[in-house]
Amino acid sequence: MPIRQQMSLAIQALNQRDFAALEALFDADAVLDMPDGQRVIGLASIRDTLSAYLLRHDARFANGVAMADEAGLRGAYDGTIDGSDREGKSNTGKGGRFSLPCVLVFESEDDHLTRLSLYLSTAL
Repeated sequence: MPIRQQMSLAIQALNQRDFAALEALFDADAVLDMPDGQRVIGLASIRDTLSAYLLRHDARFANGVAMADEAGLRGAYDGTIDGSDREGKSNTGKGGRFSLPCVLVFESEDDHLTRLSLYLSTAL
């Protein structure tokens, strides 16, 4: 499966909170790098980390452009992450909406994603 299709399916699964579909895209030993520097390895850890992060911020990815290298092994989604501050820890105040620039970098091997790195313009 081309990396652009893998990225599209991953973004769709994240936005729909369909973690079973997301897991099907990843290698069993895949790596997730989070904006705060946290690194997790393995499907269960990736699922748990992403679900907690997205649910905590009611976050969705939007307005993205997908790019891929010529070999089809790496790709990036440059867009926004939209959500709300449920914990009141940002300058938006509790429940305040936000939209931040973000980049998701994907790596693929043998039709499975092996790495996902999430970069934000600021920490949530």
